[in-house]
Amino acid sequence: MWYRAHPRLRLGIAELSKQGAFRFLASGTLVLESAHSPAVNFSVGVQGIGTGNPGYSSTLEKNFKFGDENLNVYFGIGFRSNESHSHPVAGVRYSMSNGVGFGIQEDGHQHSPFVTVNHDQWLVGLYYVGFKNPAFLVGYRF
Repeated sequence: MWYRAHPRLRLGIAELSKQGAFRFLASGTLVLESAHSPAVNFSVGVQGIGTGNPGYSSTLEKNFKFGDENLNVYFGIGFRSNESHSHPVAGVRYSMSNGVGFGIQEDGHQHSPFVTVNHDQWLVGLYYVGFKNPAFLVGYRF
């Protein structure tokens, strides 16, 4: 069955302190989440936030509501431009009603905890890449 792409698109930029570089990010939702099935998402941009390697990924994502708070879980597969094989990608994020979220992300090479703050359509965050190097994220949701 074919699904029409949903117009939900997210754009961002990541500042990688270790590399002294900025990387652009884009992600979108192809299939919306329902009560019984996960969303299907794609992304283009940084697949190794610690290395800055560009790549692509596709994930399944499910949200679990607890009043005004949310637990988000996703997993999928990612490809990096400098490698000839895929990697699993996964993450867990808990978002509180005040807009603060925290979690951990697996990019196929290392685990990276993070904290984010949402306000309206803006998102800012701090990743602690591989528990060693800070990386900052700013994004805008359309």
